[in-house]
Amino acid sequence: MIKNNKWYIKFSFLWIGQIFSLLAASIIQFVLIWWLTEKTGSAIYLAMATLALFLPDIFVGPMIGPLIDRCSRKSILIFSGYGMAIVSILLGIAFRTGQISPVMILAAILFRSLFNVVRWPTFESAASLIVPHNHLTHVNAIDYIARGISNIIGPILAAICLRTIPMQSILTVDLIAAIGGMIPLMFISIPSVKSNAKLNLNFREVLNRSKEELKIGFKYVKRTPGLFTLLKYVSVTNLLLMPAESLLPLLVFKYFRGTETNMSIIGIAFGTGIVIGGILMIVWKGFSSRIKTSITGDLVFGFGVFLVGIANPDQFALAVFGWGLAGIGESLSLANFNALLQAHTRPEMQGRVFSILTSLINISVPAAMIASGPIAETMGVHFWYIFSGIGILIISSSMMFIPAMFQLERSMPVRRLDPSYDQPAA
Repeated sequence: MIKNNKWYIKFSFLWIGQIFSLLAASIIQFVLIWWLTEKTGSAIYLAMATLALFLPDIFVGPMIGPLIDRCSRKSILIFSGYGMAIVSILLGIAFRTGQISPVMILAAILFRSLFNVVRWPTFESAASLIVPHNHLTHVNAIDYIARGISNIIGPILAAICLRTIPMQSILTVDLIAAIGGMIPLMFISIPSVKSNAKLNLNFREVLNRSKEELKIGFKYVKRTPGLFTLLKYVSVTNLLLMPAESLLPLLVFKYFRGTETNMSIIGIAFGTGIVIGGILMIVWKGFSSRIKTSITGDLVFGFGVFLVGIANPDQFALAVFGWGLAGIGESLSLANFNALLQAHTRPEMQGRVFSILTSLINISVPAAMIASGPIAETMGVHFWYIFSGIGILIISSSMMFIPAMFQLERSMPVRRLDPSYDQPAA
């Protein structure tokens, strides 16, 4: 499938289109969360915002995978970009008319997440069809450098915008990003996975077919040696880190008594860490084992989060340094993890595998966020950072000695189609 020696040109156009979306998402997410933080000052509202962000991943994400595997990936990317833009335009109208409320902000986060949950599994599966497997780690490292740069530039632009222009004007960024993301996609074709699936199905048939194919996806995950173990590990570590990430604005605002400028500084530190991690992956290339390199990244992330937790209210610089280390760790971890899944998952199953991964990661988020809000209000926001950091360090270090974690990596990379996966579930 990947025989075109100009693959890097195709990927560059695909990648450039998504950079627009990344930067817009960074800006819009920053301003919406900071608005909630300033207006409510409540850990419970921030927990609800995180719930709104991840509920589509939990309930819609698993059904998206089969559609990604069957439909035009280019069309899905364009659709998701314009969907997010429409949500932001409607929210901008609410700001302009003075009818805005925290509930409307939560609703906007929910619907933006609904479109975003379609985008990233589509991008990951499209990239894997374009990039040769021996280049996937480097390409993922470059991708995380781009994400890091967007996390550096995004908070800076967001903080400047919050001080200089109305919210309704800031929210037009999503429309600009949708147009900017569509233009590069017009110049490339993304390989499709041929399917024997019946075309022109009605909604009920599409839903039933998606359920059948999702069952096939779960069977594939469970019977592929090491894959389910790896996904469960990522799910647990993400569960520990999620409250700490969602409560960061409140930590800056209440614990460190900061402003949107301080929030942008700590966001820039994280983005800089992601860039440094990406550069490390390009120069160092990691260990011979992608899983070992990924777990090492988790250890760095956990130590960084722990430093944030032990920082005193007058030690904001230590928190910035710790969050920067967390960025390095995330880049090392996810660049290798994504490359591993892309290289060792069949092309016709990748949409489903990435969707199942997203759902496993986020399935426990509601319980975590419901608990984290009240506990942060009573025990202090910084408690979560100490708890999460120690938890990650213990779990990740122990995974280095569990052979089942490395089973997937021992199998040969898969780059060919298997017609058997096109059959309905029994």
